[in-house]
Order: sequence, then C-alpha cells, then structure tokens
Amino acid sequence: MRNPNCESFLTVVRATEHHPRADWSRMEIPESSQVGDGFRHGRNCVVGENVTIGADVTLGHNCIIDDGAVIGDGVVVGHNCIVGDECEIGDLTRVMNNVELRKNTIVGVDCYIDSGVKSSGRNRVGDRVVLRYDAIIARGCDIGDDAYICPQVMTNNLDHHREEVGGAHVGRGAFIGTNATLAAGIKIAEGVVVGSKAFVTRDCPVENGIYLGMPARLRE
Repeated sequence: MRNPNCESFLTVVRATEHHPRADWSRMEIPESSQVGDGFRHGRNCVVGENVTIGADVTLGHNCIIDDGAVIGDGVVVGHNCIVGDECEIGDLTRVMNNVELRKNTIVGVDCYIDSGVKSSGRNRVGDRVVLRYDAIIARGCDIGDDAYICPQVMTNNLDHHREEVGGAHVGRGAFIGTNATLAAGIKIAEGVVVGSKAFVTRDCPVENGIYLGMPARLRE
C-alpha cells in the first residue's frame, strides 16, 4: 500500500507546517509507484515511476530509485546510492553507502553490498552473496549464490578488441580474493578460490580448486 506520509528515518517527529524541516521529511511518491508499510527515508531522496518498494525498507540520504525498480521487504539502502531503471533488490539485502546499480542489475535475497560497489547493469547477483568495498561487477556478469567477492575485485565486459563478450560467470560458493581481476567471459566453477591479486584470463573449471598468480593457474 502506497504511503505518502513516510517518516524520515532520522526523526520520529512528523513534519507539520510549523516544523522547520518539513520539506525534507516528506517525499513525493508518484501515483504509479507502490510503497509498503514502514518505509523510511533520509533527505533528498527521489523515487521514479512504476517503482515497487516493499515493507520496512529504509533509504539513507540522497538516494535515487529509478523507474521500474523493485526493492524487496526489509531492504536497507545507505546514503548516496543509485538504484537504476528496472533493477531488482531481493528481501533483506543490505546496501551500504555510495553504491551504484545501473539498469537491469538483479540482486538476490539476503545479500550484502558494501560501500563503493558499482554494477554496470544487465547482470545478476545471486542469493546470500557478499560484495565487498569497491568491487566492480561488469555488464553480463552472473554471480552464483553464496559467493564472496572481496574488496576491489575487477570484472570486465569487453575483450581487447573492445567487443562486448559479457562479464565473468562466478559459480556458487566461490571466493574471489582482494584485487583479483576477472577477464571478460570467463567461467569460474563452484567453490573455487581465486587468490588475492590474481589475474584470471581463462576458465577455472575445477570445482573447489585454488587458482593463484598472474595469469592465474590451478594450484596442484
């Protein structure tokens, strides 16, 4: 049910015509959008057309929820975040500060999206996935359920001819170490561990294998 009188999550004082901060404690919700009970928001938030926001969702300051986005129940979004057109965020997912999810990013349930994470859009993040600080998820990536992506992991969508071949496919339960780089179009099997600073240029097909180095190779 749409709630046009959502409270700011920073105050329990309802805005009135006498309240000096009345302007920022209210937000215009388009008639085409639906907002669940318990929705709270900070200053300067914008919700687009045809947006669906579930129950007990919290937005920080300066958040933009673009047209057609769907945010599930119990989601918490930090400050200065952009959720692009037709993105989906599953129930109970936490999105920290300064995150950008571009058009058609699909995030599963109970995920943790750390500060500074960027998604190029048209990709999928499974359930219970952790994306740590400043990870970049390229267009076409598919991150399997229960995967853990460490800080500053880089994925790519283009090959060296600047042709779009799609981002990496990371298998269920895989662990990608800090500062690792995943080349465009590679496939990483379930349970694989990729070491910190590794440069993965080829598929990692051995389930639960450990891949290290530049270029990354299977540790025997």
